[in-house]
Amino acid sequence: MSSLSKKLVAAGAILILLLVLVFYIGRQHDYTKASQLSRVQAVQLSHYFSSELERFQTIPALVSANDLVKTFVTNQGVGEQAVNYYLEDIQRASGASDVYLMDLSGSVVASSNWQVDYTFLGSNFAFRPYFYLAKKGEKVAYFALGMRSSERGIYFSEPVIADGKVIAVVTLKVNAKKFEQDRQLLNASDSTHFHISLEDSVIVMSDVQSWRLNSLKALSEKQMETLVSSRRYLSHTPSLLTYTSKPLSDNTAEQTIEINNKRVRFISAFETIDIINAKASVLVDISGLEVAQIPRLLWFSVFYMIVVVLIHMSMVRFAGYKKLLFSRHSLEQEVIERTHALEKAQKALVQAAKLATIGQLSAGINHEINQPLSAMNTYLVSAKRLLMKGNIEQASENLVLVQSLIERVHKIVAQLKHFSKPAQTQLREQSLSRMLKNALMIASAQLKQDDIDVKTADISEHITVWVDSVKFEQVLVNVITNASQAMAECEKRELSFELELFDDRVKFSILDTGPGIDQHALGSIFEPFYSTKTSNGLGLGLSISRQIIDSFNGRLSAHNRPEGGAQFIITLQSNKETS
Repeated sequence: MSSLSKKLVAAGAILILLLVLVFYIGRQHDYTKASQLSRVQAVQLSHYFSSELERFQTIPALVSANDLVKTFVTNQGVGEQAVNYYLEDIQRASGASDVYLMDLSGSVVASSNWQVDYTFLGSNFAFRPYFYLAKKGEKVAYFALGMRSSERGIYFSEPVIADGKVIAVVTLKVNAKKFEQDRQLLNASDSTHFHISLEDSVIVMSDVQSWRLNSLKALSEKQMETLVSSRRYLSHTPSLLTYTSKPLSDNTAEQTIEINNKRVRFISAFETIDIINAKASVLVDISGLEVAQIPRLLWFSVFYMIVVVLIHMSMVRFAGYKKLLFSRHSLEQEVIERTHALEKAQKALVQAAKLATIGQLSAGINHEINQPLSAMNTYLVSAKRLLMKGNIEQASENLVLVQSLIERVHKIVAQLKHFSKPAQTQLREQSLSRMLKNALMIASAQLKQDDIDVKTADISEHITVWVDSVKFEQVLVNVITNASQAMAECEKRELSFELELFDDRVKFSILDTGPGIDQHALGSIFEPFYSTKTSNGLGLGLSISRQIIDSFNGRLSAHNRPEGGAQFIITLQSNKETS
């Protein structure tokens, strides 16, 4: 399996795990949100019902205290039409269904619907609990089906009291449909339902028609007997709904109820309505909770894929950056290695140039050494003869001369040995005068061979430059011997030196009276392997000389003199003041 395939499999496995996690977290979030919504709406529903029922409950008390009503009851029917009109006005103003007055036998003696065909006048409701309880002096709020209309309603009853005695009962009926149709005040929605259930668990009001007048629990025999005797639901027998409930807290539960032959899951919360001893329940549909996670999972998948692509691109760029760093490091290592190799090659070239210079000087040096050796041999033979003759004083003088000749040979050999030895570049303050003398001593044989007239410069020992003495002397020897060889065939053979001082720089010039540098060669004489000599020249001396001066943070240049000959100029750093 390729690396890309492994990454795709890993990304897919992680996506599946994350989708499962998002599914459960999202479902729990929606579940909690539904639970909170049910509690909030249950409080709103209970508050709405309670406030409305309290408003209707006060109306029978106002009617019972009315003097017109009391006079009508006391005078046994006098002023009946006026009382009917009064009750009709109360019904219209309050929004109630009916308002009527019953005597102590339970017969209706005045009613707001006196003028319609289904008027309550003459009807007897003595069997209704709201009548006989009010007759006992109680205030009653009671739910029941209407005898004639079979409409569900809430009945509010109040006794009419005169001289401390109950003389009649006033009843106000509110149709239950009024509450069910007001969905805006109930804050209902397509996924939210409500129901009002009494103490017998019968649902008396709901926005779901199939729930109305059906029971959430099976009714006991005693409850059934009470319903039959009170005729609360007339001849209707409440059916048991297909219903399960799992309590979640004190007033919330997860319920499953059948709607339109389909079982639906809800989160329900309830609040009590004390006036009619009922429970107001709000149910939030959670049956589609799992399906509702699909859009969330799709969006998360898109987001995940975008993140994976971005991470992959970042990793590719990072891998490329690491590869670039590795390549850079490799190149740096290769540059360092090649630099070291070039430094070694340069040192070898410098050493080769030294040896080439020594080779060029060997003939002159051989003559320079052989001459004092021959002289020493002559002086020693003479000294031997003088000793044999007893001329000790003259012999001693010869020995002194021999000693000086030996020292001269030692200096020449020591300087050559020092000059030819390879060394590391070590910049120090060095005396320019002393280094020039050493270079002239090394090149003296060549200069004598070419019969060069050397005009030494009057340079103070206190003038110093920052150089490596051995390498700088090599540069001087290269330039001096080149100048000597260039003047070999000239009539005037003169080598001279000039010195100019600046604040922190020293400009030192080597001048000759030779033929000068060809114009076409001025730009090439410092290039490697470029030589103006027909033989015995590698073309490395001036190139290496310039590299050496550059390493001293200096400059080596050349040009032709106006009066004839060449001038090589060496500019170096100096930290010493002249005396």
